Amino acid sequence: MFKLAIFSDVHANLEALSVVVDRIKEESPDITVFLGDVVGYGPNPRDCINIVESICDIQVVGNHDYALFKKDFSSFNPLARITLEWTLKQLNEDERNRLGAHPLFSIFPLFITEGNTMFVHGSPREPLRDYVNPDLPSWSYHMFFEITREFTDVSFLFLGHTHKVTYIKVEDKYLFNPGSVGQPRDGDPRASFLIFELNEKARKFRYNFVRLDYDIETTCKKIEEFNLHPFLCHRLRRGK
Repeated sequence: MFKLAIFSDVHANLEALSVVVDRIKEESPDITVFLGDVVGYGPNPRDCINIVESICDIQVVGNHDYALFKKDFSSFNPLARITLEWTLKQLNEDERNRLGAHPLFSIFPLFITEGNTMFVHGSPREPLRDYVNPDLPSWSYHMFFEITREFTDVSFLFLGHTHKVTYIKVEDKYLFNPGSVGQPRDGDPRASFLIFELNEKARKFRYNFVRLDYDIETTCKKIEEFNLHPFLCHRLRRGK
């Protein structure tokens, strides 16, 4: 079996990231993939940047990452904008440039002759902006796979950005969202990531959405110490 560990949306939550990284190491994946947004909202941007880059084989840029790279927060809501402005002050130029050094998407051949995979933060249509939620009409999922034909025929599409665990089968194609490590919004406050295993010879796969408890209160204490908005703690505790 060929194993991938896929995670997304850390949002500078060191406590959540640490438990996920420990579990990923236990899983010993062949490839580790990050779907964007290392930073934003949370209190430990620098630590999270370094950890994510140290363990990932494939990494794509998220909208918060790109905004910090460009120093342009004009498209964000007030809460996100305030935390991005705070985050900018915590990072040096090298760290900020590293956030923007990753591609908008990555295509990886799971099979030698077929079964290509796309990794992207938002969607193939809008890599940084689209929210591919699990309750969209079925035609929209077909559209996303049709858009990938501009690059290649994609059988597996892995997305982040919504912070919601998602699995959708579209005829003979599959769409996954591993949820969020650092800021889940699906009603479950536990950190989330995905283990995806592939039997290339048999052309079969299996998957497991992993949920892990972490020390939310330590993260919230840091948020309070840095005078970040208290709603950020409320969201972490509720998982939405």
